[in-house]
Amino acid sequence: MSTRILKSTISVMEAFNKVRNDQSFANDNPVLNYSESVLIFNSVTSTIKFIETVENKIEKNKEPEIVDWENWSI
Repeated sequence: MSTRILKSTISVMEAFNKVRNDQSFANDNPVLNYSESVLIFNSVTSTIKFIETVENKIEKNKEPEIVDWENWSI
């Protein structure tokens, strides 16, 4: 399940570039509302935290409990 979520997250991250470029205060365009902004922020930070956790386990020479790296593909 985590592999599927991460693959879907890639699409979310790519779409986030459009939001960052076109719907922020940096440009004269409509800005996201608060609820949408919180959803995007939470999604991105959750993904980062998950990846950091997996990387830390690998660095400590422990086998990741969730991700099967042998079958991992993007």
